[in-house]
Amino acid sequence: MSKARSPRKKQSPRDNSLFVTQSAAVVEQLQARLGDVLKALGNVTKSGDLERLLNLDRTLAWQLIKVAEAEIPLESAASVPSRVSMNRLVQGALALGVSDSLTRALLSAYDEFESLVERHAGDRVCFNSMVTAAVGGDGWHAAELQHRRNVFRGMSHMTGVQAGALIRCGIVRRMPDDPERVELLLLGGLVDLRLLWEIERVNVFRSRTFGTGQGPGYRKEIVRTPISDQEGLGGYLLENYCSSPAPNVEMVSGEAGWIYGNLLDGRVGATAESTMFFGVRYRHIPNPAGREGEYGARSLIDLPVKVYVADMLIEHDLAPDWTPQVQVLIGSSSSDQPSPPGIERSLPSQLDFEFLGTGPSIVKELRTYPEMVRGVAAQAGCDVSGFDCWRLRVEYPLYGSEIVSELVEPERQE
Repeated sequence: MSKARSPRKKQSPRDNSLFVTQSAAVVEQLQARLGDVLKALGNVTKSGDLERLLNLDRTLAWQLIKVAEAEIPLESAASVPSRVSMNRLVQGALALGVSDSLTRALLSAYDEFESLVERHAGDRVCFNSMVTAAVGGDGWHAAELQHRRNVFRGMSHMTGVQAGALIRCGIVRRMPDDPERVELLLLGGLVDLRLLWEIERVNVFRSRTFGTGQGPGYRKEIVRTPISDQEGLGGYLLENYCSSPAPNVEMVSGEAGWIYGNLLDGRVGATAESTMFFGVRYRHIPNPAGREGEYGARSLIDLPVKVYVADMLIEHDLAPDWTPQVQVLIGSSSSDQPSPPGIERSLPSQLDFEFLGTGPSIVKELRTYPEMVRGVAAQAGCDVSGFDCWRLRVEYPLYGSEIVSELVEPERQE
């Protein structure tokens, strides 16, 4: 698996790239010529003053001051205004008596900037992605969130479905009758699932057994049942925690131990939104300490959702001093076998798997969440009030990616 260099750390851009070298020179020149104009306007250094002086809109004034005042000019490259906006500055400056030579020099520097964008990127959107990744800091991740939001909107339009939240919660404890093995209660579902047009069938749940592939043989003893121990596939749907009227969900068995839940004939629009949760119980899992060395969740984002929440409630002292880690993967394999080299990639992210204390914590998209977790755990004879709670929260998770949040045994990192 190839690791991505996250551009989260703020630093001076590296000069071993032709793109970075040329961009730094061009933006530095543009900054200097913009500074000349602002100095001629009375040495303006604050966006509010520039806004009032030239009657500019707030965003444009902020962009211009950010470019002019940046300690590292290239860090402000994504904030360089459009040609139309730059012309507004020039016209206002000329009207207040700034010399034609200064404004022509500024426009000439802007010509070089546009030439740079066309030569290396082709358009401003691509250029902004390249330059924010090159300089690091928060700029790349601010743009990342905007792009993820756009993907959500686009895929909602294309697939005809979206959800307010995708929630996963794994509860891990030692088996009461075998402390060398652990038990996993896995509950999860969708909050405010909305159809944008009539769709006959939407997959809303899937679960697989362990040990059906060519993975480790010791996994083959793991047993999967509904949390309630109710017989039949219908027991996986947690009807008491679904919206009313109850959604029409069919449960079907697939190959290789897969189980699927599909929403049938859902209604269209906000007035027909539905919430549904499912629960799975895995018993006799060999303790991962000294083996895989991790407790975690791996979720495929295959529906457009506004928020993804992944909780882990783990019995206290079951994973002491284990390290929280998060990865966002694309091109990952759905089988027990690893993806070929170069296929699966880890994307840069600023996501944190955070410790929240003990017991279930509130999720603002579902205020009844703590009550649901405690109730479902109680069905399995488990009191989670003293369990350590870890949470990952992602706004607009990238459609088509897999998000991995896990606690990793220290020995596995050595």
